[in-house]
Amino acid sequence: MKPELLMYRNAQIADSLRRLPRKMLQLHGLENVTDFVLHELCSKDCFNIPKAAYFVENPAFNCLKGIVGVSTQEVQGIDNIWTSPDQFMHTMSQSPFNQKVRSFHYESHKNRGHAPEAMAETIAKELGLTDYGFYMWDMKHDNHGFLICEKNDEQDCGHPQPDVMVDGLCLLSFCPVY
Repeated sequence: MKPELLMYRNAQIADSLRRLPRKMLQLHGLENVTDFVLHELCSKDCFNIPKAAYFVENPAFNCLKGIVGVSTQEVQGIDNIWTSPDQFMHTMSQSPFNQKVRSFHYESHKNRGHAPEAMAETIAKELGLTDYGFYMWDMKHDNHGFLICEKNDEQDCGHPQPDVMVDGLCLLSFCPVY
């Protein structure tokens, strides 16, 4: 990627992440704020991810639970999810990818003695993702966030540095999990 394009792209991501907490506050009290946040993180203005699945791992309860899955192809036609939350929530509830992710319930990979890479590979196969990446981060109450995502096809618009991705993904940790 050309340096000037990279600078523009990084500024675009930073601006999207900067605005996200205020948008999250607009939806205070909704159970599925996580859906909105992950959709925003996947948007072209942010990380430009075609498909992403978010899980929370709780080793104390020996579980890795699917929270939300976003397939940008399945959530098209809504101009602004933040001003049309009912339409977005309906679309997400009908999304086959989201339904599949929400139905996943695994044992904690840590308790099973598996490496995160092995868990990512298992989940990717079940979701039909062949070219994927995954990210993990610590959350409150000794939980861990786990995101697996399909890489985008656009060569000049690849994923940002892993620390930038995780910094953005940490915003999911502020959303209630149901």
